[in-house]
Amino acid sequence: MLVRTARRQPRPRDVTRLAAARVVAVLTAGLTTAGCVERAKSAVSLSWTLAPTAPAVGPATLTVTLRGPAGGAVSGAHVRLEGHMSHPGMAPVIAEASERTTGIYVAPFNFSMPGDWVLLVTAALPDGERVEERIDVARVR
Repeated sequence: MLVRTARRQPRPRDVTRLAAARVVAVLTAGLTTAGCVERAKSAVSLSWTLAPTAPAVGPATLTVTLRGPAGGAVSGAHVRLEGHMSHPGMAPVIAEASERTTGIYVAPFNFSMPGDWVLLVTAALPDGERVEERIDVARVR
C-alpha cells in the first residue's frame, strides 16, 4: 500500500522571502564580481612635490611631473587639482596647473584651513587618457 502525503503549498509570505533571497544572492554575486575588475595601469607615471614641505594655512604650490613609458616628458596635458578637507561640509579648493617646462606642471593653490587634506590630481593627456593621483596631506597648520 502506497501512502501519499499532501504537498504543502507555499504561503505568499514564503514566496516573497524566497524571491528576496534570490535577489540578494544575485546582487551580492554581481557586486563581488564588479569589485574584481581592475583598470589597466597607465603607462604614464605621475610624481609630485609640495611646497612648502611642512604645509601651513595659506599659499602652497603643487608641482606635478608626467613621464611616458620610456621616461620621456609628457607635454600638452591638462592638469587639475582639487583640495578637500577630510571632514564634510567644506567647499573644495580647485586649481588648474600650467605647464612650466616640458612635462612639469605647477598648480598654485591655497590651504584655507588647518587640518587634514586630500588632494586629488587629474591629468588629462593629449591622447585622451587620464591619470589620477590621491595625495593625503596631514596636519596642515
